[in-house]
Amino acid sequence: TTTSARAPPGDPQPPAPPRRRRRALMFGGGLAVLLAVAVAVPVVVLGGGGGHDGEPSAAERTRVSTRLAASAAVERARNPQLAARLSLAAYAVAPTAPARDALVLSFARSTASSVEPGGTTYTDLALSPDGRALAGTDEAGRLHLWRLTDGQRSTVASQPSQSDQASGVVFAADGRTLVTGGTDNAGRLWDVTDPDRPRPLGALGSQAATVRQLALSSTAHLLATAGGDSSVGLWDITDPSRPQPRFLLTGRGPVTDVALRPDGAVLAVAGVGGSVQLWNVRDPADPSQLGSVAGHTGAVNTIAFSPDGTQLATGGDDQVVQLADVHDPAHPGVARRLTGHHNAVTTVAYTGADRLLSADTAGTVAYWDLDGTGAAGKASSPSFTRIGALDGPVRAIGTTSAGTVAATTGKGQTFVGTLDPARLRRLACATPSVAPERAEWNREAPTIPYTDVCAP
Repeated sequence: TTTSARAPPGDPQPPAPPRRRRRALMFGGGLAVLLAVAVAVPVVVLGGGGGHDGEPSAAERTRVSTRLAASAAVERARNPQLAARLSLAAYAVAPTAPARDALVLSFARSTASSVEPGGTTYTDLALSPDGRALAGTDEAGRLHLWRLTDGQRSTVASQPSQSDQASGVVFAADGRTLVTGGTDNAGRLWDVTDPDRPRPLGALGSQAATVRQLALSSTAHLLATAGGDSSVGLWDITDPSRPQPRFLLTGRGPVTDVALRPDGAVLAVAGVGGSVQLWNVRDPADPSQLGSVAGHTGAVNTIAFSPDGTQLATGGDDQVVQLADVHDPAHPGVARRLTGHHNAVTTVAYTGADRLLSADTAGTVAYWDLDGTGAAGKASSPSFTRIGALDGPVRAIGTTSAGTVAATTGKGQTFVGTLDPARLRRLACATPSVAPERAEWNREAPTIPYTDVCAP
């Protein structure tokens, strides 16, 4: 895949549509609510925080919230129940970034729910942008659709057809159009306005190998497809009933993943050689290579653009998660190398501008805070934080901008959960025993008036 490099697309990138990512997440080990016991996390009405009429100031609330989140981090391994109560208290005092992370680390695993008990093995998952629908393709090539309630509980929306031959799946930003990869052709577009009755639209033309990796930019009406060979197809889907082929890129080795910048102007192509190629596809009928991101040793298995399109996350066989600055895709540079996984990284997925999930072949799911603020509220490098261990290699992770997450493994575990702190608080508070008690609050946050952390 070589062509002369062009100047990188220069206009600003629009906000990214809610993103989905292929390969995996969730929190296994049973879905028992983490906090079966309790002593609530109290807060006492002792005024004197520096505000008017004895009310603590915003600065005092931020300070106390950050300190409680740091205490939760210290207690999480040895006393998870106490850590959970401290996390709820931190968020109730002030919804700071450390408090948000504390809720994720204390409750994300325990509030996740299983999609189905049957143990079907899925090759890919995708969440609709609004988090109300989940799509998956199984090893038999069938498309599955579920409705989700509150981003958690799933109900079957439609029974799969034996003739689907679907492999790989992605939602368009409108939430009504779905694309699946295929074997007989490169893929098919579906109208899923009513998930109970998915309606087939147009089919793509043929591609040499079964398409398993898909990337879609609805703003540019551009679809990229890749299989196990060295080719990447570019398709114009302005008319979903009649998708048009635009170009077929052919490289030197197998393609492992593809990603499109949210505006559809830059295509990233990962492969077994350890680098990621960046292509100018503003005119998909005449693509040209811009630059490449190096740094991995061995295959790059997964790639994802940040929501604003300025950063590219990659994960590889070398057990490293890498963040590249791609403001100028003709001259990309590695910004960070994140370590902590002890097995090949299979998937990366952004859950917002400054939060990232990664997973590996052992089923470990990690959460990364990329904004440079640690649990203590001080600037720090992102640290490896394990939030779940699944039963096998994580194959796919789907995410939405609202924090809904879906994940599936090669052994059939499939979960849906959330990283949204407000929703986590609500789900955690469904167990009354997790609510903090006044006496404990008085010890931990004496300058902040007691607050019912589970109040609506």
